[in-house]
Parts: sequence; C-alpha cells; structure tokens
Amino acid sequence: MARKQRWMQLVVAFAVVLSMLALPGAALAAPPAEEGSTETEVGVQAPPIWGSPTYVTAWSGLRLRESASLSAPIIFTLYRGETVYPSTTVIWNQGIAWQWVRVWRWGRWYEGFCASNYLASGGGGTPPAQSGLMVTATAGLRLRSGPGTWYSILRVVPYGTIVQPTGAEAWGSGYLWKQVTVGGATFWAASPWLTSV
Repeated sequence: MARKQRWMQLVVAFAVVLSMLALPGAALAAPPAEEGSTETEVGVQAPPIWGSPTYVTAWSGLRLRESASLSAPIIFTLYRGETVYPSTTVIWNQGIAWQWVRVWRWGRWYEGFCASNYLASGGGGTPPAQSGLMVTATAGLRLRSGPGTWYSILRVVPYGTIVQPTGAEAWGSGYLWKQVTVGGATFWAASPWLTSV
C-alpha cells in the first residue's frame, strides 16, 4: 500500500513539474495572423526610449500584443498592478493610443504593445487630426452586432478609443445605440459611453 502511495506521489510531482514548464510556453503562444486581414499592423521602427516605470490599472488585466493593433497576436495578459516600463512614444492605430512596454516575467524581459489608457501614467490624449466618438467606459466598451444588449458582443474596445460614427442610430434595451466603425469593421455601441471629439 505504501509503495502504491509513493508511486502516486511521484506521478503527481512529475505532472506538476511538467505543467510548470509547459504553462509559460502556452501563455506565450499566439494564434497566427488572419489571412487577408485589412487592418494594418503598426510596429516600432527604432529602439524605444524607456520612460519611468508605471503599473497596469485595468481591472481584468491588459493584453500585451505583438504590434499596435487589436488583431495582433497576444503575447500574454498583464496583471492589474503589474509594473511595466513604457516607451515615451505613443502610437495611434484603430483609434487607440498604444505604447510599447517591457515587463519582467519568468526570469526575463518581454516587450510588446498595450493600450496606454490602462496604464497609471495616463493615456495618449486625443489623436492628432482625428475626430469621431471617444469611448468613455472605464472598463472598455462592448461593441455589438446590433442595437441592443441581447445582440452578441463582437469586440471590446478600451477607454479612450476613437470610433467613427456611420450616422445610423437605433433604440434598444433602453439606450440609444450608434453604429460605428473600428479598423474597417462595423459595430453598434451604446451612446451613453461615447462622447464627441
């Protein structure tokens, strides 16, 4: 009996060690980019100038991406309160202010892009020469397939994102909904969480 228990303990220990080795790799795995995507991938052309350390303020974490785009592969999710080192340059793409950041995890540095409005150091301000509707929902705004909360959520855009109105409006679920475009795709957004810029 004792021999069987010892054998089971070794199997469990081996499984734990194996999962500890496999999980970091799984967290870094990113799906391949979609073929035929019309969204542009924006990257940094020169080495960044790193700013002062700051931390993540997003309640449910913040996605670190390979480039400054919502369609870019996700490297991993930054934790709320996690310290990051942002570059001093803000890149605007798809109505979102992006910053290249570096973070220390698993014994090494990782670099990628995240929405700067979810960093304690502040957002990127208003994009130059861009107007539209700015998302004011602090936890991000759910963009839906139709004008109502019963329609499916197609995308969540972060606070500060600039979306372009198409002019179409409709009432549903007690809210006035506006049809908007982001990155060439069309969605519906609840107007109480949008403001003109």
